[in-house]
Amino acid sequence: MGTLGLDVERGLFLGIDFGTTNSVVSVYDFKEGDVHTIPVDGSNVFPTAIQFETDPEDPDKLSRIFGIQAKEAAIIYPESTVLSIKRLLGTDQKLKIQVEDKEYEFEPEQIAGEILGYLKQKADEYVQEELGIAGEFSGCVITVPANSTDKQKKMTKEAAKLAGFDEENIYLRLEPAAAAISYAVNERKDKKVLVYDFGGGTFDACILNIQIDEENEPNISILSTYGDNHLGGNDIDKVMMDLIYEEFKQMTNGDIDLFDLNVDDGVSKRQKKTALVRLQQMATQAKERLSTAKSTKVVLAPFLQEPKMINLNMEISKEAFLHHKRVNQLGDRPELFEKMEGKSVEDLIDGTLQIVDECLAAAGLQPQEIDEIFLVGGSSSIPRIQEKIKEKFGKEPFKSKMSPALSISRGAAYYCNMIMMPTVRGPVVHEKTIHPLGLEIAGRRFMEIVKEGLDIPKEGLIIEAEQLLTTNFDYVTSMAIVVYENTRPSSKAETTFVYQEGMKRLAGTSLRGIPAAARGEEKVKVIFHVSQDNMLKVMAKSMSTDGVETELSVDELYE
Repeated sequence: MGTLGLDVERGLFLGIDFGTTNSVVSVYDFKEGDVHTIPVDGSNVFPTAIQFETDPEDPDKLSRIFGIQAKEAAIIYPESTVLSIKRLLGTDQKLKIQVEDKEYEFEPEQIAGEILGYLKQKADEYVQEELGIAGEFSGCVITVPANSTDKQKKMTKEAAKLAGFDEENIYLRLEPAAAAISYAVNERKDKKVLVYDFGGGTFDACILNIQIDEENEPNISILSTYGDNHLGGNDIDKVMMDLIYEEFKQMTNGDIDLFDLNVDDGVSKRQKKTALVRLQQMATQAKERLSTAKSTKVVLAPFLQEPKMINLNMEISKEAFLHHKRVNQLGDRPELFEKMEGKSVEDLIDGTLQIVDECLAAAGLQPQEIDEIFLVGGSSSIPRIQEKIKEKFGKEPFKSKMSPALSISRGAAYYCNMIMMPTVRGPVVHEKTIHPLGLEIAGRRFMEIVKEGLDIPKEGLIIEAEQLLTTNFDYVTSMAIVVYENTRPSSKAETTFVYQEGMKRLAGTSLRGIPAAARGEEKVKVIFHVSQDNMLKVMAKSMSTDGVETELSVDELYE
């Protein structure tokens, strides 16, 4: 590989696909005009896992193990290992880690920051040792699911800052848009493309319009995007876990609950945790084997050694796996299990295709108008998914030369090129608003301020509400400012209410200090600012001469 021709003042930028199950990092080579995926610990795909242990040189400190070693260590040390941290970004859930006899507590972004920091360290070493480049990665482009909340984005940025990236050089970009770049740079033709992005923890569908300009460079516009932040390959793994766990329950007559660590059923907490990690890993392996086989054996011997020796040995057919209906909570939060209870793998795949239908409807397209289907994410390689897509669209998905698991990171690296070298020609993604944004007004109605599908310039999109807000009661001195996102907009309804399906409350605050006046006399102007990260700021300002104003960042209202 040649020397990277970099803008030295900006420094090196790293393209990061930070995934629920696995992560990938890539760098743009300016001399060759191409992207290279950086191997971490000898592999292009890095398990998003961390394990803590006591520092041998200082018993009061913790040392860390990352990646495949941490994932394997989870079998022996489940209490001190963290997997799938991405699913906790955007929540207030604390992580309790037990190392020997001590318990430690972490915020989700701290754990994510540790893993990102390790990826940064390995990428720094790679470019220094393998490419002979001085310096380190000061900036990054991290991809996020299209349906990410502002809180998830904020916590992702915070994790990157904790990892050692400069705060002003941390950029977030949508996963399907990054994948689209990977597709478009190799297929330079005018096309409408569906990006089907099925990762470990999330699913996104995105329809893109790719137009090749006079200089043979792709211009990419996002026509529509929909997703589910709680539907991924992990949920398919859980169906396999459920199938195996049902066999375990029959063998033990339901007398042992592996997921209740406090019940006295003769099994220690440590044995239960170890058994659950082994169950999860065996389920993932069995699922992968059924991609190419009609049946597979699952052997866990021994599975438990107390209160008696329990061995699991069962044959699972592909048909049984695809149609098994989930019945066990398996440690999921109640609201997630409510969504997944009774669902089979076929149901979950159909759920992704329902999201695709919503995407098509929002873009005003029929399946036959899609020229290409680009599969992204490790879970999209499941043969049954490819069969279903062929049935729906009447064509085979695009056969990429690269692994679906690498395309997002490579697209993120192209974004790095655009940020560092904005004058250099290359793929251009026209960032757009994803869903309508607005406020709750009297009668619990939704007042739309930002429409979906609007182009977002580099400096951000600024829109002033056409309608001024007015006070609803006499002599009030404050007004509630409550921001909503309409994830399921409909052109049929004349009036939209904030309690309807698809309405998502993003944040709320109060404009205080409004001059006391009769109802309706005091008026308030509201301005929305949407950045290219699709993060939102809202300003509300009283229009009276004694007026006051407030500004809120939606992503900062979760403290």
